[in-house]
Amino acid sequence: MSATAYYFWSPTCAPCKAIKPAIEDLKEEFPQITWVSVNTQDDQLLLSSHYSVTAVPTVVVEVKDISIERHSGTNIAGYYRIIRNAIRTTGQS
Repeated sequence: MSATAYYFWSPTCAPCKAIKPAIEDLKEEFPQITWVSVNTQDDQLLLSSHYSVTAVPTVVVEVKDISIERHSGTNIAGYYRIIRNAIRTTGQS
């Protein structure tokens, strides 16, 4: 069982730019998570709507096509928490 993390951001979002290095660190630290970056200004697949994302930055974690957790804002600890929870849920390490 694997997890996918959808990272919703916007090129005009200052908080998105501020946390970008932390998101890159998360991608490197947790390669067992599939990461999908979604530019909300160019979201042709309408993922923002599908996941009801109304604020950026936001990460939505999904396991087996079920959204299990989400976190928004600049509190980096929240992103680490939801990714670690997803790994525990999937049994990956």
